[in-house]
Amino acid sequence: MMREFLVSSKKFFEDVKTLDSYTKSFEHLNSRLNNSILNEKDEKSIHNQIEVVNKRFKSLSYSLNEKINVSTDQIEQMENKNDNFEYKTLKIHLHAQTKALTAAVNKYRDAQFKHKAEEEEKFKLQYIIAKPGADEDEINESISGDQSDAKLASAFALGSNSAQGILEEAEKRKTNIKKIGEMIQELIEMMRILNEAISKQTDVVDKIAENLITAEENTAAANVDLTQALDYQIRATRIKRIIGTCVVVVVIIAILYVILKLNIFGTKRNE
Repeated sequence: MMREFLVSSKKFFEDVKTLDSYTKSFEHLNSRLNNSILNEKDEKSIHNQIEVVNKRFKSLSYSLNEKINVSTDQIEQMENKNDNFEYKTLKIHLHAQTKALTAAVNKYRDAQFKHKAEEEEKFKLQYIIAKPGADEDEINESISGDQSDAKLASAFALGSNSAQGILEEAEKRKTNIKKIGEMIQELIEMMRILNEAISKQTDVVDKIAENLITAEENTAAANVDLTQALDYQIRATRIKRIIGTCVVVVVIIAILYVILKLNIFGTKRNE
């Protein structure tokens, strides 16, 4: 299982990078939408591209979330969890996967919030152009979706003669704002689920980490003891060598002394 999971994990993180690329594409399209002078056709084209990116992000993120659920079930079915190195390794990898997916979803959600705020500002501008006397509460009520399309049309009809064209744009923008809001809610729900998973995983991962730290400390202590023993052995060996050298020197001196004595004694006898 370990080998298969690690291969799958590598693919998982590659897919997370793909999610990040979707976020960058979304931000680029949103920037074009807000910083370029576009005709109706070009603006519609960008909105269509944004919708495609949204669908791809949603599909891939849901798929990765499901992979996490499947992996969680498989890992929890393993035996001897507490003493199983494979279980601990897989748990740590799964925790990293969940956090990576959460971060990717969070980035996309933030981009969606920004997009929604910009679309709402455009809607407000259209509303004020069509009905200059509208106040902030009326505009916000219209954006919130509580106001029906008929009421929106009625509000715009009370404005200038050119309000009909602006009304059509406003209705499209309001529909788009609603879609963005729904997308944001889906992302928030996914983040809630992922955060719950992270919370459950954290206790296990922290315990594993504590055990690893304890093991490292024990190993370090053993290494210290081994180092101390080695130092003692080296010092003892050096002392033995010094003592041995001294003994050899004393023996040599004694031999020389005896030889010298014998030579002196022999010379006297010859005399």
